[in-house]
Amino acid sequence: MKIVISKKNLLSLVKENIEEMAMDFDSADRPDSGVQSKLSQGETPLKKIPLPKTGNEPNQNFQELLASERYKQVVQKVRQYTNIQTPMVGMQNMMPLMQTMMMAHNEIVQTEREHREELERLAIDLVMKEFGIEEGDIEFEAKIVGMGEIDTQDFNRDQPGQQQPEMEEVEIEQELFDDLQTLNLEKAKARLIGSMIQGASKRGHYMYHYVTDKIREITGSESLINQYGILMSINDTLYWQVSDQQMKASMGGGGGGNMVGGKESIDPNSNPPKVMAQGLNFPILVHELIKGTFEVIAAIKGQSRNPEIAQRVISSENTMEKEIWDLRLGPAIWDRIRSQIPEDVLTDENKKNIQLMLFSHIVKKPAKEFLVFMKEVISGSENGRNLMKIIVDSIEAEIRNYDYEESMSEFDDKLTDISDETDDDDLKDFLGGLGIDLS
Repeated sequence: MKIVISKKNLLSLVKENIEEMAMDFDSADRPDSGVQSKLSQGETPLKKIPLPKTGNEPNQNFQELLASERYKQVVQKVRQYTNIQTPMVGMQNMMPLMQTMMMAHNEIVQTEREHREELERLAIDLVMKEFGIEEGDIEFEAKIVGMGEIDTQDFNRDQPGQQQPEMEEVEIEQELFDDLQTLNLEKAKARLIGSMIQGASKRGHYMYHYVTDKIREITGSESLINQYGILMSINDTLYWQVSDQQMKASMGGGGGGNMVGGKESIDPNSNPPKVMAQGLNFPILVHELIKGTFEVIAAIKGQSRNPEIAQRVISSENTMEKEIWDLRLGPAIWDRIRSQIPEDVLTDENKKNIQLMLFSHIVKKPAKEFLVFMKEVISGSENGRNLMKIIVDSIEAEIRNYDYEESMSEFDDKLTDISDETDDDDLKDFLGGLGIDLS
């Protein structure tokens, strides 16, 4: 029997196969098609970050590699906590999961209602212990609130149709070019820092496992821990199965706000710096506290020393769409960074404070050196491993008040050498892979 395939169908099959090569899947689950399309084209807010090469260009860019790593984690956790095996393809088959999520939310609210103050205190204690924060280093305020009690008015930071004024045609002199180059690098730095912060804070969604016994002691519930897992794992899938437009609307960008689970604000200029967090439940509250902690450090150490450039960067990068993509890809970026941090820094009670000190030392670097360093670390290169070891050793030396200046000098010299050897085209390719455009 002769089978005839039309040109239209053939092109459609070719297109499907090309798309399948972009993200790696180990199940029948697929993210929203619009999300996949933006990743394949590199048209996400992370395009301004210089990411490494995958070695599989043009079939797969680094954003797609990060997305593949993260999406597998998200799907695995949904299967682990819900035992629902029905494939998710965009929003198809999501209704049973969303109903399960709402049931878990309702049970969590009922269980936590009489124990909010104890859980709020536990959330603060957990974050302080995890990052070695001493009393007086940062002032924390934490509140578990009800649905609809979180103000989302300032969430709609990127208004549709709002256009930036066009620049007048001017003769571009060297000074102006240098200013634009600096601004683009600072924007790239801010975008990557935002992804790192969201990646670090996303881990907070599951840190309740560290205090399981204490939560049971406070609430008397044997099922609460599992309900946390169901709620947070399904919540994580929504960032992938829901389109950007739907996500922005539900987070307050279109008068919605039904999906907003938490919010934080900081005051980096108070003494000590202050983090104020709200969450619908304990895991979300922990997430917001971690996010605020890292944001305090970034605000103090990571911004441009030029106030005008710093303000322009904040105005450009602090938008809802960019935060959504930070939440999608940030965890994969943070996992790659954590994999380069010595294990004892992550597990030893006496060394956990090094994590925030490390973040502080990294983000205070000038924009180009910061981006070059992170490119080496995220790619898992030998340079990245060596530089990470030097900076961790120098922090430990600082804690011991021994040879700190010498250790940091070695780090700065090596990073400067690598930065000097990295030409603008390499940096542009790296940033383009993360979705950051230096043009």
